Amino acid sequence: MNGTTRPGTGRLAGKVAFITGIAGGQGREAALEFARQGATVFGCDLDAAGAEETLALAAAAHEPGHGTVTSQHPVDLMAPGAPEAWIEEGIGRHGRIDVLYNNAAAVRMRRIEDPDALEAFEFTIRGELVMVFDTIRAAWPHFVRGGGGSIVSTSSTAAVQGMPVPVRTPGSSAGHSAAKAGILGLTRQAAAEGAPHRIRSNAILPGFIEAPVTAPIIAEPGAREQITASIPLRRIGRPSDIAMAAVYLASDESEWMTGETLTIDGGVHSLREEG
Repeated sequence: MNGTTRPGTGRLAGKVAFITGIAGGQGREAALEFARQGATVFGCDLDAAGAEETLALAAAAHEPGHGTVTSQHPVDLMAPGAPEAWIEEGIGRHGRIDVLYNNAAAVRMRRIEDPDALEAFEFTIRGELVMVFDTIRAAWPHFVRGGGGSIVSTSSTAAVQGMPVPVRTPGSSAGHSAAKAGILGLTRQAAAEGAPHRIRSNAILPGFIEAPVTAPIIAEPGAREQITASIPLRRIGRPSDIAMAAVYLASDESEWMTGETLTIDGGVHSLREEG
C-alpha cells in the first residue's frame, strides 16, 4: 500500500520509523506507541497473521494527530537479501527513513552440553546479531542521504550477566547472551561511524518482560512469584516499558545521545539485593 507521509502530533511527529518484528510483544507495542506519538510506522514480521492483527489494532486506536502503521509481511529477515528488500520497500512507500528500531530476533535455547548446541548457537547469532547488522547496513545509505537519524537496537540484560533459562526443558542462553553482547559492540561502532553523518545509535537492555516468548517460563508453577520476588520493583516488565524507552531514543529529545545503552529491568542490575 503506497501513500504519502502525513505528519501527526506528538514526540515523533513527522518521523518515518521502520520497526522489525511488529507481530506481538515489544514490537507490537512499539508500533502502536510510535503511531500514537505521531510517527509513520513501517513494520515487518515473519508472522503475517500477527502483523495483520497489529495493523488492525492500530487502525482501531487511530485518532486525529496519530501516525499510521503499515507493514510488509511475511518477511524473513534472516533470508539473503531480505533486509535490503524490506528497507527499499519502505523507502519506496514513504520516501525516507528517520528511525530504525531493530526489535526482531530469532533464538534457540540449548545447554552447552546438548548435541545440537553449536547449531543452535550459530542460528541464534544469525537471528539476533547478523540480522541486525544486515538491516542497519541496508538502511545506512538512506540515513546518510537523509542527513542522519536514529538507530535503536534491542539487546538484553543477558548481554551483561549469564543465566540459565528453563523453557520447558532445561536450557541456556549461550547464543543469546553472546549475540546480545554483540549488539552492544555493534551499537557503539555504528555510533562512531555514524556520528559524522548525524546517525545516532543506541541500545535498550530489557530485563524479564511479559510477552508471548516468555509465556512458557511464566506458566511454570510458582515461576511468576519467583521472578517477581527477584525484581526490586516487584513486578515483571511490560512491553510498554520498553516501547516508551524506544520513543525517547527515537525522538529529538535524545539528539545528543549516541553509543549508549538503557537498562530497563526493574532495578535488578543496579539495585542488587543481598539475600
